[in-house]
Amino acid sequence: MQEHDVAIFRGAALPSAVCGAVAVGVSAALAGVPGALGALLGVVVVLGCFGLGQWAVIMISRRDKNMFLAANLLGFVVKMAVLGILLITLDRSAFMADLNNTAFVFSALACVLVWLGGQMWGISKAKILHVEPDSESGSA
Repeated sequence: MQEHDVAIFRGAALPSAVCGAVAVGVSAALAGVPGALGALLGVVVVLGCFGLGQWAVIMISRRDKNMFLAANLLGFVVKMAVLGILLITLDRSAFMADLNNTAFVFSALACVLVWLGGQMWGISKAKILHVEPDSESGSA
């Protein structure tokens, strides 16, 4: 992984993990154990999907820098499909009956927003060249 990839990943993952811990604590205080477990499940789902998606984009773009945009677009589509299938499956399962749905939804939403904000902040702070200088061309 390149240095800026690690910085962007860390800039998104660490604040999201902190947000998740706060969401679990607030949910536990407001809704008890079912709220804490619902929030924890939401945090795990978001961090897992977004973390694996970011890792996949980093691995693909490391092999071929021209595939960066395509990898991000494909990663977004796959991420949304997996999250949609997972949410539909969880909604119909008996497992979610014991958990607080409101805590699940709001903790997942908070973690998504913090992840995206952290990712944008990391990208804006990274020193990534948009155009690589041509090393072969000399002054004419």
